Amino acid sequence: MRRRWSSSLFLAAALLAAEAATAFALVPQEVVVVTNAKAAGSVALGEYYCLSRNILKDRMLVLRAPAGPLVSRAEYEKTIRKPIREFLAANNLEDKIKCLALMWGVPVRVLGSEMTPEQKKLLGAYKVAKERLHVRIGLNLKLAGTIGKAFPRSRTAALRPVGALFARGAAPKPPKGRKFEAFAGELRALIRRRQAAAGKIEDRTRRNIALRQCASLRLDTFGAEKLMAALPPGDVPGVPEKDHIRREMQSLRAERDRLMAADETPETARRRVEAILKLDGVVGAYSYCQQRMKDIDTAWEDASVDSELALLWEDDAPPRGFRPNPMHWRLSVAKTRPANLPKKIIMTARIDGPTARDALRIIKDSLATEKTGIQGKFYIDAGGKYPQYDANLTGLAKVVEKLTKIPVVLDESKELFARGRCPDAGLYVGWYSLQKYVPAFTWSRGAVGWHVASLEAMHLRSPSSDEWCVKMIQNGVTATIGAVNEPFLMHFPRPQEFFSLLLTGRFTLAECYWRTVPTVSWRLTLIGDPLYNPFKLHRQLSIYALPPALTGRPTEAGSK
Repeated sequence: MRRRWSSSLFLAAALLAAEAATAFALVPQEVVVVTNAKAAGSVALGEYYCLSRNILKDRMLVLRAPAGPLVSRAEYEKTIRKPIREFLAANNLEDKIKCLALMWGVPVRVLGSEMTPEQKKLLGAYKVAKERLHVRIGLNLKLAGTIGKAFPRSRTAALRPVGALFARGAAPKPPKGRKFEAFAGELRALIRRRQAAAGKIEDRTRRNIALRQCASLRLDTFGAEKLMAALPPGDVPGVPEKDHIRREMQSLRAERDRLMAADETPETARRRVEAILKLDGVVGAYSYCQQRMKDIDTAWEDASVDSELALLWEDDAPPRGFRPNPMHWRLSVAKTRPANLPKKIIMTARIDGPTARDALRIIKDSLATEKTGIQGKFYIDAGGKYPQYDANLTGLAKVVEKLTKIPVVLDESKELFARGRCPDAGLYVGWYSLQKYVPAFTWSRGAVGWHVASLEAMHLRSPSSDEWCVKMIQNGVTATIGAVNEPFLMHFPRPQEFFSLLLTGRFTLAECYWRTVPTVSWRLTLIGDPLYNPFKLHRQLSIYALPPALTGRPTEAGSK
């Protein structure tokens, strides 16, 4: 009996230890509170938060940053990032602090640097080239539709220019209103089908015309290397052999490399695109234009202050665009690590809203709700733009309905929840109404949720804004997520992952967000008390119902 009792006790202790090890266990001592002396009420709010969460007052930093929601890159570096780094270093907190809690009054968005006149000219040159390439691939798709149907007499002995191999007027205008990637995908498949059909044409002259047209469009659209990989069978007049293509590619590469080494001006930019077009086709040239525009356009440097601060310990080079989040749970089971993966990040969240009073209410509601748990229903509004994302929302609904006691209301229609149709809303996620809040909800105290749309925190400090973050906070939501500029859908946390973690009661709000948001140095912001854990005493979901890597449990062989 004694041995059996001891074994059971040991097993219970092991299980408790395993569960304890799954959480990041963010505690008040690991949080630094950041306020702004130039924003009236910010410091007082920070003091109240420290007192409420038992955070030592020497863990509160008072910045002297601009009082408004926008900050330039230079101001961000001088008045926000540098003082925070110095504060942590001076107090020997670099390895002790896991999270920054930004109070109302700390700027929300850091802007990109101002472009020089030379950069603007370069950007314009690449933009024109990109637009022409978009038109060109549309024309190529039109031309491909005539292969095997019309057999014009050739007006050139070479594969270029493409139009000389087709009947005059075969494609007077390209298709409109479609993305470049859609053109490329359809054209790739169409050329493959047309080439297979052309090889079956009995008349040799017509067969050669059709095969040559396929080869010409493949070369023009996808480049010489792709042509080599899919040359038509047999000897087709006008279609070069592989050795000839290799020699031409060698010459084209030398010309491209020479232009790449030259100073970049609008003229050399145009010539670079032409050289890449000959070598890698319309698709390669378009991709190059797109990348150069991204490199030149300083608009890609903008981000939410919170997401930028996550890279607090990175080097001082201004970032360009997003970087992968090293805390994201999927990276723990990924076979390869991204090359630009930061070594470490610091979690961030902001207690914010249109007014300091809204921020104060968030603190009070967070503390009160942790005692009672969130009451009310979980409203999930699917039926958005992309089926894959809707599948994540419907998957979330199934998990909550099957494994918790929370009432779920799932709407899969294209219309949003209508005005007044969502009483007792404790949790919510849905889409897509851009910058136009729909007053469908009566929010329960401590409610958590967000609306998936592009710009819902762009004017977070504007009480008159109709953006979802503003109106949700004004109407009682305690924690939400929003974007200060276009973030693109793939950068939002997946709702099924975020809410599943929250419902376990093992993770604070900040941990749920930072384990599921894919990128840093980007445009999303988490609004809420980072220590908020509304299900800590009222757990709804077992961590063992979730993937081990998501909860931080040791990953079993083959599990994801």
